[in-house]
Amino acid sequence: MQIKTYLFKNGYWDNQLDEGMDSDNTLVIMFGSTNVLKVKNGIDDIVKTFPRATIVGSSTSGEIYGSEIFHDSLSVSVVHFYKSSFKVLVKEISERNSYDVGKEIVSDFPKENLKSIFLLANVLNVNGSELTKGLSTNIPNECVITGGLAGDGVEFNKTWIILNSQLMKKQIISVGLYGSDLRVEYGCKCGWSRFGLDRKVTYSQDNILYTLDNKPALELYKKYLGPYADQLPASGLYFPLMLLEDGSEEPTLRAIKAIDEEKNSITLAASIPQNSIVTFAKANLDELIMGAQEAAERLIRNYDGKQKALCIAINCIARKIVLKQEAEDEIEVVHDTLGQNVSTIGFYSYGEISKVDSGGCNFHNQSMTLMLMYELEYYD
Repeated sequence: MQIKTYLFKNGYWDNQLDEGMDSDNTLVIMFGSTNVLKVKNGIDDIVKTFPRATIVGSSTSGEIYGSEIFHDSLSVSVVHFYKSSFKVLVKEISERNSYDVGKEIVSDFPKENLKSIFLLANVLNVNGSELTKGLSTNIPNECVITGGLAGDGVEFNKTWIILNSQLMKKQIISVGLYGSDLRVEYGCKCGWSRFGLDRKVTYSQDNILYTLDNKPALELYKKYLGPYADQLPASGLYFPLMLLEDGSEEPTLRAIKAIDEEKNSITLAASIPQNSIVTFAKANLDELIMGAQEAAERLIRNYDGKQKALCIAINCIARKIVLKQEAEDEIEVVHDTLGQNVSTIGFYSYGEISKVDSGGCNFHNQSMTLMLMYELEYYD
């Protein structure tokens, strides 16, 4: 497995593109600016240099390259598989059919030696929690599912995903990775602290939360926020809801998107099941960075550090906003934890998808999600 990473910034590449890596078994992954004009020449260079390769990618709320964060750039990885292979599916998706599309993706991929499914979709037309429910049906337990929803800062209208030279908005791209010598690992941590009592969701509809313990959800939420309540919904970024699910090693966060004073309700970034148990969460900068480190440590617990590997980091835009000047610190701690043989690219997203230990996958908000892939090499 040969891996090279590149950064396109201000019209220039940091290194010359290696056309010798082009093949039918080469996968190019790119994450880039929502302002396509700023990266169009870079995309054109990739398409021209790797005509036989398969190219996938998405827009971002910030590009991750190595240990740094960039904007209005392209963060690119070129992977030439020696012993493994991949298959790509593209499907139209909407909020209404997200569950069914998830089931179709799992059904359409051949299962023999399927090690991982990596997904990219547009935040504007996907119900992330329903998608992951569909993906979790009949998936082999050992299959690692990861991915994210394309971001565009805070505008929610310029997102894109790409397959080869075609920009798309209403599709989901799925990459199935195959091979007996291929290894794929995952790590996902939120790093947010829970506070307050556990509460039962007594009335909800899809992603709208009406009551907790039969009390108006917004009224209760404001009580916990205290002086921050007057700054809603903006302050909700710092106080997400934590969903406590049975069988999940990592709690699932639900970001606060909006509030309705008249209905005393809270609109979340994904579905919130009725009768589920939740609590409130708060940001602690040191714990957020520690969470990123724990995700990286989880990622390499079966990796000996000898093989060349690629890490794809999908981080939530909310963490970047909350951490501010310290946002790069959590990228640096991931980079340092993974070691010198791991190349890292990634992006800031509007929702993260990660495998759970009990099988299947889950949809996250405000979490750091990592994927590591490499081919086994045998040493004397």
